[in-house]
Amino acid sequence: MKRILTLLLCAALTLSLAVPALAVQSEQETAAAWLKENGILTGDQNGNLNLGSGLTRAELAVILTRLSDDTGDMGRNAAYYRTICPFTDVPEWAMPYAGYCAEKKLMAGYGNKQFGPSDPVTPAAACTVMLRYLDCPASQWSYATACDKAVELGLLPVEATTGPTITRGNIAVLIYRALNGMAGNSHTASQGIGDGYLTNGKPITEENVLELLRQIEKDWPTGTVWGTNKTPGTHKNEIPSTASGQIMRNYHVSNTYACGAYASMVSSLIFGDTANLGRRLDDLSQIRPGDILVYVRNSSGKVWHIVVALESPSDTNSFYITDGNAGETIQWPDRQSTYSNMDNLDSYRGENQIYRLEGWTRYPESVSYTGNSVEAWFANNS
Repeated sequence: MKRILTLLLCAALTLSLAVPALAVQSEQETAAAWLKENGILTGDQNGNLNLGSGLTRAELAVILTRLSDDTGDMGRNAAYYRTICPFTDVPEWAMPYAGYCAEKKLMAGYGNKQFGPSDPVTPAAACTVMLRYLDCPASQWSYATACDKAVELGLLPVEATTGPTITRGNIAVLIYRALNGMAGNSHTASQGIGDGYLTNGKPITEENVLELLRQIEKDWPTGTVWGTNKTPGTHKNEIPSTASGQIMRNYHVSNTYACGAYASMVSSLIFGDTANLGRRLDDLSQIRPGDILVYVRNSSGKVWHIVVALESPSDTNSFYITDGNAGETIQWPDRQSTYSNMDNLDSYRGENQIYRLEGWTRYPESVSYTGNSVEAWFANNS
């Protein structure tokens, strides 16, 4: 009997220890499958992802390039990135990726033109590059505290940040959580903030978004100096803006300074940091309050300006916006000036227009457009 009890206790202990490991592995598998499906993480010649193995800095450069190159720039300009690679110890196959990551300031070397392509990736290095990718303000972390910041943001479980190297499985979790708002922040979840909810805990509706926009106007009124990277000491976005920052990265625009930073901040203050991921609008007539609008030059594809919509377009296609970099100041519509900070869809349609308008929304697909926000900005807004 004693032997049977001992065996049962050992079995119970084994199961209790195994369950957390299986849970972590399950998240790794889910994350890795998603990254593989999206072409970010690939397996070896046999298709194995080798989630328990480490990876080299050269391999990390490849993953980061796939992650950030949404426009296919690398595929078109691989020769250029090979040419500008500043490191002398990188093998030829990895030079375009190292060059890309160096130019985009995602990875840096050790100095003396050394990259260390065969060196294993440490948890600190992995967290550092992901925080850079997310444009997490440098004032909030350093290389020494990168792991702590990643854990604080819910990007990695604390146990994944220990040890001399990080596994491919934990790299997958780090990227997956960052891109999918899977921060696992129980405090945030208990507040009702997450997919389908706003930062004040209310469900995502056009009316509730308008309420937050009006509060932001009070906190950041017209004339507040915002500034650019050429104007030190002025406001810049230090609000965590993971989801809205991803929208800016689609256009290679900063979410730290200037109009992209202001739009990112406003969006994060409404929809949260990592929840409610952005998606491209198919129908600009269904713009809603809080949507991010990007003005793109047709001749070059470069961004001219970025603003935030305050209402849906009217039957004449006009609507109000808020602008964070008009002469380096924030602007909101003025009741005394009918056309102050008003825009019109017709200005961006047609072959002869200089700019086109591209819209991004963070309203979940389950929240349908209602039309209730047409000419809504000044309605009940005293």
